Amino acid sequence: MIIETGFEQGSDLWKEKRLTSIGGTGISKIITSKGDRSKSRDDYLIDKASQILTGKKKQIFQTYEMAWGHEYEPEARGLFEFIHGIELSQCAMIFKDDSKRWHISPDGFNEELETGFEVKCPQLKEFKKTVDGNKLPTSHILQVQTSLALTGYKTWHFQSYFPGLKPFHVEVERNESLIKIIIAEVRIFLRDLDALIEGLKM
Repeated sequence: MIIETGFEQGSDLWKEKRLTSIGGTGISKIITSKGDRSKSRDDYLIDKASQILTGKKKQIFQTYEMAWGHEYEPEARGLFEFIHGIELSQCAMIFKDDSKRWHISPDGFNEELETGFEVKCPQLKEFKKTVDGNKLPTSHILQVQTSLALTGYKTWHFQSYFPGLKPFHVEVERNESLIKIIIAEVRIFLRDLDALIEGLKM
C-alpha cells in the first residue's frame, strides 16, 4: 500500500495519476454491489484504454450538488473527528502497490486504528433518504468495500452530512466474500485492459 501525499486531491497531478489507474468509484463500472459483472464494464474498458493512449479524459463540469459537497466536506470531517474522537489523516491517493494501477482517494484515514472515512454531503432529499434507510446506502457499498479491499483495513466509517442536522454515521466492517471478488475482478480488468491496448497497437 502506497500513501501519496506529494500533491492534493483535485490538483492537475492528481487528475493525471487517475488516468492510468482504476479508482474506487470506477469499481461500480466493473462489478455490481452483489459481485456480478457490470453491464458498463465493456464501455469502461474502452474509456480507460482511450485515457491511457491519449492522456486525456472527458471533462466533467461541476454541478451545484458537486460544489455543495466539496464546500461542506471539511466541516463534515471535522465534526466526525470531534464526535468520535478519531483523528483523520488526508492524502491525495492510496495505491494498492508499486504498479500504481489501482487506487482510492479517501476522505480521511487513520493508519493506527486501521480505519478510513468516506463522507457524502448530499442535498436534503438524499440525506433524509439515507437517514430513513438507517444503513449504508447500496450506491456506496462498492466504494466502501473497495477501500477496505485496497487498504486491508478493519473498518471504514461512512457519514452523510447536511449542515445543521445530526449526521448519519455507520461503521462498516469488511465483507470478505465481496472483497475477494473485487480484488479478482480488478486484476482481470487490468489484464483485459493491457490486452486491448496491445491489440489496438498492432
